[in-house]
Amino acid sequence: MTQKELGYVELEWTCKRCGTINPGMKRVCTNCGAPIGQDDKFELPDQQELIKDQEKLEEAKKGPSIQCPYCNVLNSADAKICIQCGGDIQEGLTRQAGEVLGAYKADTVPDKPCPFCNQPVKANAQRCPNCGGSLVETAKPTATQSKAQKTPIWLIVAGIALGVLCIASIITFIVLNNRTNDVTARVADRSWQLSIEILEKQPVQKSNWSEDVPSDAQDVSCEDKYKETSSEPAPNSVEVCGTPYTVDQGSGAGMVVQDCEYQIYASYCDYTVLDWAVVDTVVAQGRDNNPVWPVITLQSGQQEGDRNEQYHVTFAADGETYTYTPDDLSEYSQFDTGSEWILSINTFGEIKEMQSK
Repeated sequence: MTQKELGYVELEWTCKRCGTINPGMKRVCTNCGAPIGQDDKFELPDQQELIKDQEKLEEAKKGPSIQCPYCNVLNSADAKICIQCGGDIQEGLTRQAGEVLGAYKADTVPDKPCPFCNQPVKANAQRCPNCGGSLVETAKPTATQSKAQKTPIWLIVAGIALGVLCIASIITFIVLNNRTNDVTARVADRSWQLSIEILEKQPVQKSNWSEDVPSDAQDVSCEDKYKETSSEPAPNSVEVCGTPYTVDQGSGAGMVVQDCEYQIYASYCDYTVLDWAVVDTVVAQGRDNNPVWPVITLQSGQQEGDRNEQYHVTFAADGETYTYTPDDLSEYSQFDTGSEWILSINTFGEIKEMQSK
């Protein structure tokens, strides 16, 4: 699939010292001034807005930030010296990037009331424009996970019983299918049928992609139809994209992307063409040991088609009958009417093996 870039959003991080939630591209906490740690994770904010400020956008595209080995402040990917202490950051640690943070939500989050003056402010605002009060949230403590509900014991027992029953059924089928009983049977009846198809060129309706339609085709009617899917853009294709999602860039920003594929459409045609078709089938059949192919007479413009042969043998033993289908004439010829055979019959009445008595 092709990964299509839609833009960048600023992420957020939580200060471990004071619990303040900070904008992702702020290198130090807006409340206590502590730098973001190497193991502090960037997360998606409630309000995800694509970055429009050009300077901020260029910063987001630079790639993973580098942490100063002296003061721990994050620096741009192309920085040579620390913006905080001036130290050489050539040996600094580069933040990890590439983690999928979740689906991108373009919907606008409703304004929230200022806790000081109760006036509506933007969901991601850091300070109230009306009274100047700080709107920086403090990270909430992680809720204690509720105890996992135990699966009822009867449900576990029922599942085990069902599994055992299924396995037992399979084993029983295999045993019964392979368990045989030898019986002495005689050939009570046999039959053969030989047939030859007669072909003649007839108008035949066919369908195919336009490039494969023969030049002598008539009554051609075409329409665009889905043919295949490509991971790259192609002529006469429809772009189909999945849900946008955000990938951590390690810079405090996330790249919003979506995976796309391209459904290619091509001309698919119905047409009429002269082609060999079965116009008749000549059949010969009998119950003797000398099958003979039927004699055919071809008219002008006709030719012989496929030849088909079918053989059946019926055995009788102790009031029961068993049917066998030989593969060819050579095998069929062994079964003379009245001859006796020892048959190995399974529980389902099928012949598994046989030998002449």
